Amino acid sequence: MKTQKGFTLIELIIVIVVLGILAVTAAPQFFNFSSDARESTVNGLKGALNGSADIVFGKAAIEGKDADADDGATTADYQVTDDGVQIVYGYPAATDTGILNAVNITATDWDIAYDPATATVGTQRTVKFSPKGVNIGAAATLTYAEITDCFVSYQDVAVKGDRPVITANLTDC
Repeated sequence: MKTQKGFTLIELIIVIVVLGILAVTAAPQFFNFSSDARESTVNGLKGALNGSADIVFGKAAIEGKDADADDGATTADYQVTDDGVQIVYGYPAATDTGILNAVNITATDWDIAYDPATATVGTQRTVKFSPKGVNIGAAATLTYAEITDCFVSYQDVAVKGDRPVITANLTDC
């Protein structure tokens, strides 16, 4: 009589269970969907900011409002497009009624903070946008310094003929 060599049913079940446990614990390390989603969201906002800036500039040029910046006295001195967007040299200003109005972005989904060093009117302003919950701060409203990871920054135009500086930081998204 021939003896058959092979695995018993119990051994096969144990191997399948062990492989299942490994798959369940290892899979999230290989497929980090939430991080990928946040990176895509930040990149999408960067694209929306670029597109909105170009559209506003086109409208401002048609309206003949692309040549002037504000004179630095008050926010009322900004040029404003017919759509109600504050502009600097034709591009949206880094203000609530500038780029936030142009992109139609709110603090409901994004942490939005202005650089206090550039917050005065008449200076080149910078604003950061980060998906809610990525950066943790001491208060419900984050400061500019507290938004350190996973954000898009928008900086006003400094001189006529330049574009706004729009950068994305995907660190720790």
